Parts: sequence; structure tokens; C-alpha cells
Amino acid sequence: MSEFDPFSELYQKDLLPGFATPASTSGFAESLSVSNEFAKNPTEFRKNFYYLFQGLTLSKLAFGCYRVGLRDPEHKNAMSDALRHGVNCIDVSSNYGDGEAETLVGSVLLDGISKGTFTRESIFVVTKAGYIQGRNMELVKDRKKKGNPFFEVTEFQPDCFHCISPSFLEDQLERSRKRLGLETLDCLLLHNPEYFLSDRQNKSDKSKEAIQEYYRRIVHAFRFLESARKEGKIRMYGISSNTFPVPEEDFTHTSLSKLLKLVEEEIGDDHGFSVVQFPANWYEDGFLLNRNSNGENILDLCKKNNLLPLVNRPLNSFHPSQGLVRLSYGGDSKASEIRNRIRSELSNFFAWESEIFKRHGLPQKSQSLRSLWENSKDVISSMEAFYQNLRMYWIPALRVSLQQLQVSGGTEIGAEYAENLNKTFSLLEDWIRISSEQSLEPLLLSLKNKFYTDVPAPTTLSGMMVQQLSSILERGTVLLGMRRRDYVRDALSAFEIPLPKIPSEQWGAHGV
Repeated sequence: MSEFDPFSELYQKDLLPGFATPASTSGFAESLSVSNEFAKNPTEFRKNFYYLFQGLTLSKLAFGCYRVGLRDPEHKNAMSDALRHGVNCIDVSSNYGDGEAETLVGSVLLDGISKGTFTRESIFVVTKAGYIQGRNMELVKDRKKKGNPFFEVTEFQPDCFHCISPSFLEDQLERSRKRLGLETLDCLLLHNPEYFLSDRQNKSDKSKEAIQEYYRRIVHAFRFLESARKEGKIRMYGISSNTFPVPEEDFTHTSLSKLLKLVEEEIGDDHGFSVVQFPANWYEDGFLLNRNSNGENILDLCKKNNLLPLVNRPLNSFHPSQGLVRLSYGGDSKASEIRNRIRSELSNFFAWESEIFKRHGLPQKSQSLRSLWENSKDVISSMEAFYQNLRMYWIPALRVSLQQLQVSGGTEIGAEYAENLNKTFSLLEDWIRISSEQSLEPLLLSLKNKFYTDVPAPTTLSGMMVQQLSSILERGTVLLGMRRRDYVRDALSAFEIPLPKIPSEQWGAHGV
């Protein structure tokens, strides 16, 4: 690791020994003390919620750490709740929260272990490496400036590079271990290596040589991961790719069939390639629909080769005409209740924001979140539009106001404003989500009538989606961004009742 270290403040004090084991993961599930709030029938819950993979007893839900960080205490509370009530899989990445997500995971693990809630050996931790953004971008540019660059860096966009070279992976693995505070990671995934192919495609290079180079880089990365496995730094490895499920003829397709063949030829039988991650949701059903030349989809290949499938974005689905659709609907009465709560909390924040702007003498032209929201709320009709406004307009404008506030009021009030802004962004996200969800009621009713004639149905569309994906996977885990305790409660409640039997050919936007 280089001397310059923008992550130094995120490291845990010590590295905890151990890794997930068959005995401890089984004991975690068997001794689970579930409160009535989450599961009225612990025996039924355990039967529906766990499966075996390589001797490990793993939960069918993982706490997904995309968009979690250290600033919002609710993220820590939600993760703690999830682990306390049965979740024993965590999915994170080196770039989530610019490194803060891994630090949060490490803190929650340390807290739970010190309290005796669980042991290190009962939790299966997956992290990923490959992205170069934020602090990692500073690191990469510093090394290049000093004449010691990482090799084979894909400069995809000015603020987003990518790399899976052995030297970069070695650097990232050490930093992840320190942020997580773990001697051994249960699994390390190459994170969206297809950026290399996307970059070549953007440069009008769709050659066979580009594809050959792609797989050469992956094999070299795997060789490094094998050495890390032998050193005891990781237990298994794999790939997280958005292009596993796309059609085989797509230039950016990552071929699991080809990877399995390369592992057999280049590494041999004693390998740690065990896990694949990919998107799976109602509108993105390529994981079921698209098949290789042997007629196998990605789930068929996982079963045939004893691979663990982890599916991401179960609720954030890209619709071909509507853009990003959040597959979550809880009925009008629940929506009304949440709207009233959000309205009250927004009113309190806007009053506080107005008061501190006035008290610290910010210029009249300074943008407040209140003014940005009131000017935009009637035209933001989707989550995609909300995120676009947030990224392109709101955050740059509010960053200026935050800097002005720090100059006039000091760093303490600036930090408080930043923290409250992040909380309020989540409130506005919920408001937009509820507004856009009303159109999903027909889908909820259709699924209920089709798949729940013999068993009770979850009360929410999100619970239904998670439960149905779990049923289709049989032996695999759904990654869910349960950033709030009510999200945890909703997700876990779906496993209190028997999972429906769902023919995979009938599921997805192409199946109903």
C-alpha cells in the first residue's frame, strides 16, 4: 500500500480472526431467538429462511450495503436489527459509501460480537473490488503522479475508472480487510469487470481481441485471488456482473460458461471460484429468459456447478419504457400513513433550515432544499428523475450553500446541516417512491391471484418480490437494501409464511 492513504480514518483498530463455518452458521439459525415483532412462528421462519451451501447455513436475504454509510444512525440500527433477527449474509463493496459502508459493517460486527449476539463464524461477509471513484481515485492519481501507477486501469469516465489487475486487487483487499476489521473475508467478488468491454464498445472496438483480453484479465485476477485464498485472506471468490444475464450475443455479455471452462483449464479442480452475483427482478428477467448455446440459463449453470447465486436489485427494476421502477407497494392505507409522517418531518426540517440560513446570514440567493423541492416536486414523477435531479442539480447547489454556512457558522453547524440533508433526501425519496408506486397495484393483485391460491400472500409487493425470488432460487440469496428498520421488518415478515411454488417459466414480465 502506498504512503498516501485517504482511507486511514475508516480502518478498524484490529482485525478479527475467523470466518463463516458450518457449525457456527447452523448454530446461529438453530438458536435464533426471533421476537414476535418479526416472526410469530420461529420454526416456520427458519424452515423458509435458510439453505445450505458448501456446508454453510445461509440466510435467503442479505443486508445489501449499497447507499449505506456512517452518517445516518438508522443504517447501523437497521443492520443490527437484521443480524439480530436472522440475517447472516452481508453484501458490501469497496466503493459503497466511498469506503464507509465497509467500515459500518465492521462496526456492527464488532458491536454484535462483543455483546454476544452472534460470533464472527456465524456471519458470511461478501465484499467486492474493481471500482475507482472518490478516495480510490485520489489514491490512483497519487500513485500515477509518483511514478508507481496501477496497471491496466480502464478510464471509463472522468470520475469513474475501473481495474482488476492483481496489484490493484491486492491493494483493495488489504484496505477492505482493514475497513471491515476482518482477518479473513468469506468472499471477494470482482465488481462489474465488464466495464472493460463497455469502454471498448464506446471506443468502437467490438473486436474478438477485446473479448480475449477481457477474459485474460479475469484469469489473471483469479490467479491473484487463488493466492489470497491460500494465504487465508479470503475463503472464496467470484464475479458480480450486470451482464451475466444479458443475451449471449451482446458484446458486453459476461459468459459464465466460458469462465467455468477457463477456471478448469487455467486453475484446476482445487479452486475457490464459488459465487456469482447478478441483477434479478420482475422486469429484468434475463436470468431466467436468456440461455446459452446449450439451452442453460444462469441458474441452471449455478446448480450444475455448485455455485452460489446472489441476486441484486430485486426491487429497483429498469422498465424498457418507464425507466427505473421501484417494485414496492403496500396499499393505500399504508401509503397515506407514511405520507403524513413524511409531511410532518419535512415541515420540521424546512423550518429549521430556514431558521439557520437566516441566523447565519446566508445570502438571499442561496439555494435551500426547500426551494429546490418546491420548484421541482410537481415535475418529478419517477425515482429515476428524482436521482437525476439530486445528482445533477440539487447536490451541486446545496454544496455551495453548505460551504457558505460553514464559513459563516462554523464546521459544527455545517456538519449538522449535511447530516440533516442526507436524512431529508431519504424522506423525499420515500415520497416520490410512494407517488410512483400507486400504478403497481394491478401487478400486486395479479401476482396474488396467480401464485398464492394455496398459501397466504405477503401484504406488500416488496415482500412478494423478495419471497418469489427466494422460491425461484431455492439455494441462493437475495440482496436487499434494508436501510431502515421498517424495511427489515417488511422483508423478514415475508418468510413467516410458506414460500409459494413458482414455475420459473411463468415468472417475470415475460411470464404473466
